[in-house]
Amino acid sequence: MAEQATPRAAAAVPDPVVQDSREGALARRLTALAAVAREAGVGRLVLRDPATLAWLLEARVHVPQTLESACLDVVVDARGADPSLSVVCNAIEAPRLRGTELAGLPVEWDVVPWWTPRDERLPSGPSVGSDRAAGATADVSGAVVALRRVLDPRQQRLLAEVSRDAAAAATRAAHQLTPRMSEYAAAGTFAAELLAAGLDPVVLMVGGGERPGVHRHPLPTDAPLGERAMLVCCARRHGLIASVTRVVAFDRLDPARRDSYRRLLEVERAFLDASRPGTRLGDAFSAGTAAYAERGFAADEWHRHHQGGLSGFMPREFPAHAESDVQLTTGSVVAWNPSADGLKVEDTAVVGADGPEALVHDPDWPSLQVGGRSRPDVLVR
Repeated sequence: MAEQATPRAAAAVPDPVVQDSREGALARRLTALAAVAREAGVGRLVLRDPATLAWLLEARVHVPQTLESACLDVVVDARGADPSLSVVCNAIEAPRLRGTELAGLPVEWDVVPWWTPRDERLPSGPSVGSDRAAGATADVSGAVVALRRVLDPRQQRLLAEVSRDAAAAATRAAHQLTPRMSEYAAAGTFAAELLAAGLDPVVLMVGGGERPGVHRHPLPTDAPLGERAMLVCCARRHGLIASVTRVVAFDRLDPARRDSYRRLLEVERAFLDASRPGTRLGDAFSAGTAAYAERGFAADEWHRHHQGGLSGFMPREFPAHAESDVQLTTGSVVAWNPSADGLKVEDTAVVGADGPEALVHDPDWPSLQVGGRSRPDVLVR
């Protein structure tokens, strides 16, 4: 008699819920890192870059947000059949990380006294690779960054949620502003809305009146907002970052300024239209910068401010330029931010098979259709 099929045959189909879980995502990323280790001819990887740790763990890996170092290091052991992960941190951070950021993850712990450098507990030598290589340790930073720059479907979903919530926070903040409010007070209002939504404002800028045209990075001052305000943030959750810019006018924009804004949206359209799988980042940049002159701005307007570039786990991996020799692919994240005439437009977009999907959208914010996309208009209060 032929053997009957067993339930194991049906179990071979992956459970989509498990596949999309944080634990399942971590397992997939460890498998990818193990492949990086094999390719580099090493058995273990030491990961220290905050953006990479956030990508791997979907967690807050900082204490002060201003530091380029994390409060933990990760060692990936790829020598066995299944890669494993251990966290090296000090005794101050371990209880918090165990109970919040890394709760439930299959992590081994190496906890050191707060006065002991973590470096002393990290493996080194030619059989070890690191994203911040030192001494005899093999440099695997390029391969690790390449993994980080392509979002899987779970990360794309999480980034869409971060972008949506950041856009909604900007809307709520904008409706609380008044012309007499100081830029600092406006920034405080914006920060409060972001934090209430569970978003860390890693970049926060507010410029009133003509100041955004003079200072492209308008950190808030005690000056009143005046006739209009520009709100800018990079908001982070799960390590993923959404870039948002919104313009609020306390009276209707004059026709010339409104025309400038519409033409600036057309410049943004050129950046987005060019951001397709297989396109070199430098070529997408060049297509966008060429649109300034095509839309009636000075041909060198883009010299006055960087135009954005790759994003995801950093506000910008680096400012894109014509020589950026990185190929966009499905799952790449771009955040372009063309600016002119004291105005700026900005979004976070994931590159899909048919082009980029702009994610920063709130239906309660006025919008325009530009190139088949819903784009933010100026909110007139």
